[in-house]
Amino acid sequence: MRICPRCDKKFPDTYSLCRDCNVELVLSVEQQEAPDLVVLCTVLNETKAYIMQGFLESEGVPCQLENISFHAEPAPVADLMKVRLWTLREDAERARSLLEERESIQLCSVCGTEVVEQDEVCPHCGEQLEES
Repeated sequence: MRICPRCDKKFPDTYSLCRDCNVELVLSVEQQEAPDLVVLCTVLNETKAYIMQGFLESEGVPCQLENISFHAEPAPVADLMKVRLWTLREDAERARSLLEERESIQLCSVCGTEVVEQDEVCPHCGEQLEES
């Protein structure tokens, strides 16, 4: 079924123009808005990112991974191995607290990059890290 975007009349799929408006028909006039996504964190270990994604989804927090790693053969370049974990804006605060409780993951409060306990400065943005 095709629809006229101007008058909303419906036509069979064999039609391409609205006979009243002389406007090209479309399959649907509804267009869903893209969800409001935010970067939850950046993880320096791809395997750990998949584990975090699985954990969050098991807790009812939908999320997606974006691999932004740079791989150079024969081995990946250590400082360029990064995976971003994305979630809905409304789930971000809950997701961060779940990760901190469950995984003891320390995240930079400015950029959200995963940092190790020994770091005093975030290796990604240079922010001074708070002591735990």
